[in-house]
Amino acid sequence: MFQNTHGPFSARVASYSFATSLLALAAAVALCGAPSPAAAQDAPRESRETGPSHHPMARAHAKPPADFDPLSASDGTLAQFGFPPRPDAVTQPDRYAVWKKMVTAPQQRLAPALEHTTIHNGRAHMLSQGDAPPRIANGAAPGVASEAAKVTTVNWSGYAVVDARNPFKSGTTVYGEWVVPVAQQAAGTCTGTWAYSSAWVGIDGFTSSDVLQAGIEVDALCRYGSTTAFYSAWYEWFPDVETRIRNLQISPGNVIGVEVWNSGPTVGNAYIVNYTTRQSVSLQFNAPPRTSLVGDSVEWVVERPQVNGSFAALTHYVAAPFNFCHAAAGSGTYTPGASPSGTAYSIDMVDGSGAGATVLSSPNLYGTAALWFYEPGPAVQ
Repeated sequence: MFQNTHGPFSARVASYSFATSLLALAAAVALCGAPSPAAAQDAPRESRETGPSHHPMARAHAKPPADFDPLSASDGTLAQFGFPPRPDAVTQPDRYAVWKKMVTAPQQRLAPALEHTTIHNGRAHMLSQGDAPPRIANGAAPGVASEAAKVTTVNWSGYAVVDARNPFKSGTTVYGEWVVPVAQQAAGTCTGTWAYSSAWVGIDGFTSSDVLQAGIEVDALCRYGSTTAFYSAWYEWFPDVETRIRNLQISPGNVIGVEVWNSGPTVGNAYIVNYTTRQSVSLQFNAPPRTSLVGDSVEWVVERPQVNGSFAALTHYVAAPFNFCHAAAGSGTYTPGASPSGTAYSIDMVDGSGAGATVLSSPNLYGTAALWFYEPGPAVQ
């Protein structure tokens, strides 16, 4: 098996101390009151595709040899073995440090076992937008945060960055890292039906109709006072549906890192690593027919997906911190709070339009690259 022998990540430790504290706190919250592992095995039946499988063209990247060193490998060899593109250590030091952590963490590369679903983690369904959004000045110094424009949707919460000067089309990468939250229904509710939530990073979908994305789903069913939970990693190129990666074990409290990138207008890649269990997958997949990357946005999102064509109830996820939220396009590094140019959007998920709408999920920005998702209202729709 691939077991990297590099030592623990140490570069730029001071700049990551706050984000690491958020991860530790969220892990403790996640583990408190989590359903037993035995209750987290079977996927919701309504979400499982029946009939002939129609996976998009998915290809597992070649498994690297046991002594493979990603730090010294050529760019071509990195691509051959499915590692994310290497950022420049001089011009993108923060992005490089996160990439180094991901590719040198001890991990066993798995051959992904795939399951198609009836779930769509789709484009943003926008409800409102405020006044003309503020802009991040072109060439602004890295680390200078901008005040994000506020928008609301019925399915997304999180941050999106749009930059018309540097479209996210060729060679764009997006990374995020988070703790798997507990899957449950809101306190005092036991509906007898499944609630769903997805945490993911991606390209497109803020104003376009496609989304290249990967992440995890965290689902919960409460029936007769007993809660059953389900967790899974997945990838998707919307308008296709989610494809689960069933053999990458996901449990509450695990720390997950996800990176997506495109190697052509119709070719996407996903690298998902469970830092806690030391397992990873890397695969390449095609866009659906008549779909290609638009490059309108990069984003970090907690979503309530559509299941069989209808928006699901949102899982009560308790706490969901995203850390090291980085995207790279050309020589620029983009984060929710600071980018070389473009506009950042802070996105609230609401249950309807108008003054009476309830905010279901909302992000808080800490520093420039850390998000804390929370539920201001009950997670019942």
